[in-house]
Amino acid sequence: LEAAKARLTTQLLTDSRVQVYGAGRDDLLAGRIDIRVIVMIQYLAESYGQVGVTSLFSGHRKYARPGVISAHIFGQAVDIASVGGISIYGNSGPGGITEKTVRSILALPVEVQPRQVISLLGLGGASFPLADHADHIHVGY
Repeated sequence: LEAAKARLTTQLLTDSRVQVYGAGRDDLLAGRIDIRVIVMIQYLAESYGQVGVTSLFSGHRKYARPGVISAHIFGQAVDIASVGGISIYGNSGPGGITEKTVRSILALPVEVQPRQVISLLGLGGASFPLADHADHIHVGY
C-alpha cells in the first residue's frame, strides 16, 4: 500500500464522495497521513457513497487524554462526521449509520485493521464507547 500512497492520496482528494476540511486536505497533500487511514476513508466512500472527514493531523489537540498523545498527531487517525450523507451526531442508535459503519470498519482485513474505533458504541474488538464522541467516529491505527 505504501508504494501506492501518492496515487491513492490523489484519488481520495479528487473523489467527490469524500469531503475533507481544508487543513486536512493540506495534511494529505503533505504526506502526513498514514496510508491505512487513506485506504479506510476510500473504503467508506466506496461502501456508503459519501464520507465526511473532520479531523486528520491538523486541528486536533496533541493529547487524547492527560499523558496520552493522540494518534492524530502521528497522522494515524481520522474522525468521521458523516457517512452516506447521514451525520454521526444523533444517529448512534441500534441499526443506525454509526453501528453499520463501525461494524464495516471492524470487518476490514488485518492489514488495515485499526487499533481504535471510538464512538458512542462498544461493539467489541477495537471498538469502544466514549461520551465525547457523539458527533464522530474516531478511527486510529
